[in-house]
Amino acid sequence: MIHLKFSPEWFYLPSTIIDFFSFIVIISISLISLRYYRLNKLNKKYYYLAFSFFLVGMSFLFKLITNLTVYYDQISPINNPEIIKTTVDTIISYNIFSYLTFAAFTFLNLLGLYYLYSVYNKEQPKSSIFLIAYFILITTYFSQLNYYIFHLTALILLGLITTLYIKKYQISKYPNTKGLAYSFGIIAISQLLFIFTKIGNLFYVAGEIIQLGGYALLLLIIKKVLNDGKKTK
Repeated sequence: MIHLKFSPEWFYLPSTIIDFFSFIVIISISLISLRYYRLNKLNKKYYYLAFSFFLVGMSFLFKLITNLTVYYDQISPINNPEIIKTTVDTIISYNIFSYLTFAAFTFLNLLGLYYLYSVYNKEQPKSSIFLIAYFILITTYFSQLNYYIFHLTALILLGLITTLYIKKYQISKYPNTKGLAYSFGIIAISQLLFIFTKIGNLFYVAGEIIQLGGYALLLLIIKKVLNDGKKTK
């Protein structure tokens, strides 16, 4: 499979668990942002944040679906009807299913990161959205041929997001904003490691673990935001 091609076989299951945790965390962020927007509909920033994290979260859902093809040979019952087994084996052999789901993962992930970046970047012209959409589509296509193109693009977007949060923290001095900058910075480092998985599959293991750390930090920030909100009531 495309995104697990360089992962050690023993790390398939832990990798899927990590991706599942990331999915839960990101969707939680989306729901919390949507909740804040409903409390203050004049501030559409929370609505855009909810939408951005929803796209990223759904991308991990497609990645999880793609993972199922990796485990098919291990979890498929031997007594499956021959016609079903033959059909599934044919789909997997041509990589049709993983191709479509990985394309969805790549597209939604990059689109979500771009929207997240655009929430705080007010300087870019609205007309550039068409150019960005084209760029994301092209990246999605070529990521099927060279996996690291996706991770390189994600690294750039995450680097820009981290920079924006750093600048925002320098203005507001809000601790949660600083935490967001750290978490996105950690996730950006994980994308850098993913780029080098062709050199050694342990880079993939390190990337997944560091990515988990980034999303775990996001989860802690969410809990802190909720606790701060309860104290102000």
